[in-house]
Order: sequence, then structure tokens, then C-alpha cells
Amino acid sequence: MKTEWIPNINIGEDYDLAYQDATIHFDKLGKLADFFGRDMPMHLHSEYCQFHFVQSGKTLFNIDQNTYQTQGKALFYTPSSTPHAFWTEPDAPGFVITMHRLVLEEIIEQLNIDRTTLYMPLVLHSEQTDTPQWQTIETLFSLLRNEWHEQRALQYPAMVSILKLLIITMVRLSESKSPKNQHKHTEVTLFRKFSHLVESHYIEHRNVSFYCEHLHLNESRLHYICKKIAGSSPKQIINGRVILEAKRLLSHTNLSLSEISYHLNMLEPSYFSRFFMRKTGLSPTDFRNQQSNQ
Repeated sequence: MKTEWIPNINIGEDYDLAYQDATIHFDKLGKLADFFGRDMPMHLHSEYCQFHFVQSGKTLFNIDQNTYQTQGKALFYTPSSTPHAFWTEPDAPGFVITMHRLVLEEIIEQLNIDRTTLYMPLVLHSEQTDTPQWQTIETLFSLLRNEWHEQRALQYPAMVSILKLLIITMVRLSESKSPKNQHKHTEVTLFRKFSHLVESHYIEHRNVSFYCEHLHLNESRLHYICKKIAGSSPKQIINGRVILEAKRLLSHTNLSLSEISYHLNMLEPSYFSRFFMRKTGLSPTDFRNQQSNQ
């Protein structure tokens, strides 16, 4: 039987007590695997994002109902509070960076990059191991490993600088086939604020007017910004976050449809079922059965 929710693992408390209060943690993939296992079941890190760099071998990685199978070098970025599970071959080498979401927010602000890129998981892989981009990734992980172990002066700003370069490289690789339009700084800032509000209030507030009031924008302006930056309307973004939570609850808990409906502030289970069917093309029961059979 499923547990009531996905286990939340705090690296500093559940694995490495020496770094209980650390905002950045670095370790070898093999060392973590010796502790947690190579076949890591579904879990999440509520306050931390992670970068898994697998240097060789076959990897299976599941992030929020999406399964990725890679061979060779692969980089997996998992945002905070995102359910994920993975399997790697017994001797697959690599590294894992665990970083507090506040450090990520600090880096995003300093780089002034599109926050939506890092709100969603990123999976990068290549069978070409000698490309400049992958050599850069390998070098950055090596530099971070050295900083982590040597305990030199200005260690934290040095690690943050390396992480900035890693994120820049990762974003460039992810956007290399589909470069995005440039956006005005004020538009990006407003979209970030909207995204924060949605994450905090999507359960109790699904009306666009609530977010416009808090952002001091009219609906047409917010619609323009969201369509320009994310390609979706404000309502689609809000509903999308609700659907994502519904999928997580259906996939990883044994809560009844009535309980999930109540959790999502939909007092009528029949309304929740119609809402879910309209947005996904499947009934909640069919979606749950589909996930159970995978």
C-alpha cells in the first residue's frame, strides 16, 4: 500500500549531520548510493534542489510522472519539492549537489535569468562525451569538489560562483535548440512575483483577479506578460499548478478522490473529476490506474 505522502529527505539531517545547517552540500554519487541505494524510491526535498551528474552508464530517472532513460553522461536538475526517483548502474560514477532554494533564488536574481527555466526539471544527456559544454560541466563539478573539501577562505562565495557557471551552462544547453526571446527586466520581475504568488496560493485562490490585485496590474497586462514569457495565460498557469498537485497526490498517495478534492479546495469530488478530465483527458481514477501499471 502507498504511504500517505512522499518521504521528504533532508540531506543534512537524514544523511550527513556534519552539514545539518549547510545551504550547499556536495558528494559523490557512489557515497550517497551506498547510504540510500542505487535504486532510490520516490522522494522529495522540500527546501532543496538537486543536480545529479552521472558520468557514465545507464540511468533511469523519474521526475513528476516523467521517466527519462539515458546512456552515458547525463545531468538531472530537480527543483525543490519535486517528487523524483532514480536508478543507476552499480558502479556508475558521478556527483550530487544539493542546494537550498534560497541560494538558487539568490543566483537567479544575480543572473537575472528567466525563473520559469528553473521551476521545472531539466534533463540533459549526450552520447558525445567530448563536447565543450560537457567538458565545462565536468570541470565545474571538479572545481566544486575541490572547494568543498579544502575549506579555504571565501569558500561559500567561491561555491556560489561555480554554481552560477553551472546553471548558465545548463540553461544554455537546454535552450540551444530553442532560444527564447529577450524580455524586459520589469516583465521578468512581475512574472517572478506572479509565479511566487501562485506557488503560495494556488489552492485557495484560482481567480486571476486575486493575483492582479496583489501585483497591482490589470488582467490584460498580466495576460500579456504571462503569454510573452511562459506561452500560457495566467489562468492556465494557475490551473496547471493545481493539476500538477493533483497528479502527485493521485500517483504517490492512497488518498481517496474525496480527500484529494478537499485538499485542493474543491468541495465536490464530481467537480474535481470533471476539472481533471477537462485538463488531462483522463479521469482521476484512470490516471491513478495508469500510474500504478507503469
